[in-house]
Amino acid sequence: MGIQEESEVDQEVLDYLNLDPHDDGPPGCGTPGCTGCEDDHVPRLLPTLANQMTVFKRNIPAPTQMSPVLGRSSYIDDIAHATPTWDALCAVLDALLYRLRYWDISVSLPKSEFGKLSIPYLSHEISDEVIRATPKIDMGVQDLSVPSTLKGVQSFLGSLNYFHKFIEDYPVVAASLYELSDDQVRSGRDLSRAKQAFEILKHKIVSTPVLRHPDRTKPFVIMPHANQWAACAVLGQEHDGLIQPVRFTGRVLHDAELRYHIAEKEVIAVLRVLQVFRTLIQGCPLIVYTRHSVLKWIMKSKTADGICVPWGVLLSQWNLDLRKVQRDEDGLAAILGAGTTPREHLDEVAEEHITAKARAKPPSIISVEMLKIPSRASF
Repeated sequence: MGIQEESEVDQEVLDYLNLDPHDDGPPGCGTPGCTGCEDDHVPRLLPTLANQMTVFKRNIPAPTQMSPVLGRSSYIDDIAHATPTWDALCAVLDALLYRLRYWDISVSLPKSEFGKLSIPYLSHEISDEVIRATPKIDMGVQDLSVPSTLKGVQSFLGSLNYFHKFIEDYPVVAASLYELSDDQVRSGRDLSRAKQAFEILKHKIVSTPVLRHPDRTKPFVIMPHANQWAACAVLGQEHDGLIQPVRFTGRVLHDAELRYHIAEKEVIAVLRVLQVFRTLIQGCPLIVYTRHSVLKWIMKSKTADGICVPWGVLLSQWNLDLRKVQRDEDGLAAILGAGTTPREHLDEVAEEHITAKARAKPPSIISVEMLKIPSRASF
């Protein structure tokens, strides 16, 4: 490292990385601070690698200064940010451009948009408050026909990878499509549930609820839902007195988990939220509306065993405010916003679509009309 480069590196960064640029190490070793290595090939490579690393070539702020300073969301190589006033928008934009210039990141002005009420991005419409699917994609999905090959089904499911966060019970409805085999699709044998699931998913994409942008200054609300075959959850926040959805998540249960008690499956749903959205909710208060008391018991019990032990360890890391509700009508109906499906209706969808090995009777067919049940906000 040259004298000029040494002067450009913050001393706080060097202290944080336990590096001393003035220490050349023992003879024959080019690694700063190295006290000797058995393999001479490794120390000869380290100086070259170190000189190629950005941290040794730029005046990088100390780690304590690198916390997020802008309320912005990053989408691959695009950055979107919004404020309630024009003056605040200009101030945030100035700070953003300063940060980009500091890191030598170029911005394409012809591709940039400023002062917009909403912006399109990858088949989504993003505004300062919400994100929704764009009408262009909605119309395209409506014209799709049921695929005649397994590859076509997989392609359809793959196209939903970016949209399934708008579908509350996606793992429940799509389960019958994931279980299809190539012979079954080509022969058209026993495809009634799969066809209905396909139509329901198309309908749900068209009528996807609006997702609010997360606000880390407010508590997050977790509403888990578990049935015999799946564990889902809604991550939301309160806006104008109503809980609005921020993210959806869920998955179909594994074979071993099918034997769990419904209360244990609810724990799986809560743990999935904590895992999937960890970077989003870390450090924020969390309110959990649960239909069972096992969550509180797991967190406080000194006699728990089996799977409850690792669950308790994971849950103990979070600041959870557990609130038990036996039914959705017990206190939740008045505060649930549009886009959150009643738990009982999710049970009905699961009953009709999930093909589990433990089922005692074949399922009947669900109709698209079931999806036209009024949302909680209209009760």
